[in-house]
Amino acid sequence: MNIIRPYHFRTWLILLLFTTSLVTFLVVGGVILLVKIPQIRSSHQAAISQAATEITNRIETVLNFVESDLDLVSHALSQLPHDAVQKAISHPRKGRFDAFYIIHQNGELSAAYIRSADQDRWRELSGLDLSHNILFQQASVSSHPVWSDRYLSVITGRMTEAVAIKASETGDVIIGELSIRQQINLDHSFASNRSISFSIMDSNGEIIADSDLDAQRQTFMPQVSGIIQRGKGTPSKLGHVLINDINYDVASKYSNVLGWYFTARVTTGLDNPEIRSLTEIVVACFGGSLIIGLIMVPLWARIMVSPLNGIVDHASRTARGATLPPRKKGGVYEFNRLSSDLDRLATAVRIRQQELGRLNDGLELRVLERTAELEHINNELSSTLKALGLTQDELIQSEKMAALGRLVAGIAHELNTPLGNSRMAVTTLADQNIAFGKTLQNGLRKSDLDDYLAQVQTLTTMIERNIMRAGDLVSSFKQVAVDRTSSHRRRFSAREVIDETILTLTPSLKNQPVTIEKHIETDVTLNSFPGEFGQIITNLIDNALIHAFEPGQTGTVTVHMADAPDREDAILLEIIDNGKGMPQDVLDHIFDPFFTTRMGTGGTGLGLAIVANAVTSLLGGCITATSTPGEGTCFRVICPYMAPDNTAKA
Repeated sequence: MNIIRPYHFRTWLILLLFTTSLVTFLVVGGVILLVKIPQIRSSHQAAISQAATEITNRIETVLNFVESDLDLVSHALSQLPHDAVQKAISHPRKGRFDAFYIIHQNGELSAAYIRSADQDRWRELSGLDLSHNILFQQASVSSHPVWSDRYLSVITGRMTEAVAIKASETGDVIIGELSIRQQINLDHSFASNRSISFSIMDSNGEIIADSDLDAQRQTFMPQVSGIIQRGKGTPSKLGHVLINDINYDVASKYSNVLGWYFTARVTTGLDNPEIRSLTEIVVACFGGSLIIGLIMVPLWARIMVSPLNGIVDHASRTARGATLPPRKKGGVYEFNRLSSDLDRLATAVRIRQQELGRLNDGLELRVLERTAELEHINNELSSTLKALGLTQDELIQSEKMAALGRLVAGIAHELNTPLGNSRMAVTTLADQNIAFGKTLQNGLRKSDLDDYLAQVQTLTTMIERNIMRAGDLVSSFKQVAVDRTSSHRRRFSAREVIDETILTLTPSLKNQPVTIEKHIETDVTLNSFPGEFGQIITNLIDNALIHAFEPGQTGTVTVHMADAPDREDAILLEIIDNGKGMPQDVLDHIFDPFFTTRMGTGGTGLGLAIVANAVTSLLGGCITATSTPGEGTCFRVICPYMAPDNTAKA
C-alpha cells in the first residue's frame, strides 16, 4: 500500500494560490493569443490578397507602355523599304529593349537589333529559321500583343522575357526582348504594409522578378510554384508555405493579359513581427506574474495559516491531556467555529474515557465467562464430531456387508440350479443301474449294453458340468468375499476381477431385462486392492440397475476398460448405461454421503460415496460422471497401476 507523504497546510496553500494565479494567467494569455493571432493573420491575408491584385494591375499598366513602344516601332518600320529596315534598326536611340527583331511570315529572321553587339552578329543570324518559335507562332494568329514566359533567347543567348506583335500592314512579327527585373523596380513599396514581399512568375512557375534579393537570385521557389500550379486556371489562390525555414501566407493573382502570376506573401506565426511582438508581451507578463507570485503568495499564505496554527497548537496540547481554557475568537468565522467544536470535542472525549474505564472492568469479566462457555461448547462439538465419524464408518461397513449379503443370497439362489440338476442326474443314474441289473439277470443283449453306456455317459457329463458350474460360483464368491471383507493389497489381473464380479452379479439379472456387456481393450496387472476395485464395479453396476432403468425397462450396462488417455501408468474404467440419465442438479451431488433420490424406498445414499472414497483415498485415482437426461450416464474411473503406499485401508 502506497503511503502519501504529508505536507504542511501552508505549503499546500502556497501551491494552490500560486497554481491558481499561473493557470488563470495562462488561460487569459492563451485566450488572447488564440483570439488575436487569427485576427492578425486574417488581416494580413486580406492585405496580401489586395496587394496581389494591385501589383497585377500596376504591372499590367507598366507593360502596356512597353507594348505601345513596340507597336510604334512596328508602324515605323512598316513604312520603310525592306532593304532599309536593317539599317534603320542598327543604331536606335536608347530604349527599353535589349533586343528586337523582325520575323517574316514564313518564319525567316529578316532584321534584328542586339544591344552591345556588332554587325557580325547580325550577319550570323540573318536568314535564321524561327518558324518553330512558340512566341512567333502565338503572335502570328493573335491580334493582340503576346508575352512569353522566361526563356533562353537564341538571339541574345541570355535568359529574358519578350513581347511579340504582329504588324498589321506586312503580317510580319516583331519581337522585343527586355528584362522585367531591370524595367520594373519591384520592392516593398507596392503595398501599404512594408512586410509584404512580391513575386512575378511565369506560367511555368519560374521567377521573373521578386522584391527580395535572395529570391531574385533563384530560378524557382517550389513552395510558391506549387500553390499557383494547384490553382492554375483560377483567378486567385491563397495558401501557406515554408521558405528558408520561415512561414509565409501567400496570395496569387493570375493575369489574363500577360499569362503570368503575381504573388504577395507575408510572414506568419512567430516569424511575423506583430505576432511575435504580441507573444513576447504575453510571455513577459507571464514572467512578471510568476515573479510577483513567488514574492506575494508565501506572504498571503502565512497570514491565512497563522490563525489555523493557533487552533492546531491548542488542539494538540488538549490531546496530550492538558486542560486549557477556551481559545479566544479571531476574525475568521470558520476558524472560530472550528475552535469551539474542538473544545466541545475535548470535553466529550474526557467524559467518554471515564465511561470506557467503567465498561472495561465489566468487559473483562464477561470475556472470561464467554471463554469458559466456548471451551465447554467446543468440547461437546469435538465429542459429537468423533461420534459422527464412527457412525459414518459403521454405516459404510454396514453398506458393504449388506452388499455382501445380497451377493450371498444371489450366489445361493444360483447354486440351486446346478446342484438340483446334479441331484436329478444322480437319481436317474441310480434308476438306470437298477434297471440294468434286472436286464443283466434276464439276459444281456448288446443293444441293451449300448443304451446303458450312452445314458451313463450323458448323465455323467451333465453331473460334471453342473458341479463345475457350482464350483466356479463358489470359487468366485470365495475370492470376492475375501477381498470385500478385508482390504488386502496384492497383485491381481484387472480383467479377472471384472469377470469374477460380473459373474457374481449374474443371478441378480435373471429377473431384469438388463444385460451386462464387457469391452476389455487391455489387461494389466495392478498392485492395488482387488476388494475395493471389485466393490467399485459392483456399486456402479448396482447403481445403474436401481436408478437408470424403470421396472421392466430393457437396457444395457457396458463395462469398458482401456489404457488411460494422457497417462502411461493408469487404466480407464467406464461403467456406461443407456438409461434415463440424471439432471444437472442431481449430478452435482451424487458423490455426497447420504444423498439419494430414493430416500425412504431403500436408498441409503452411501453407494457412490463409498465408490468415490475408495477411488480417491485407497486406489489413488479419480472418478467423474457425465449424464444427459434421456440418453444415459457414464462413470469414468482413472485407476493407477500401483496404489499409493500411504493410503489408509478401508
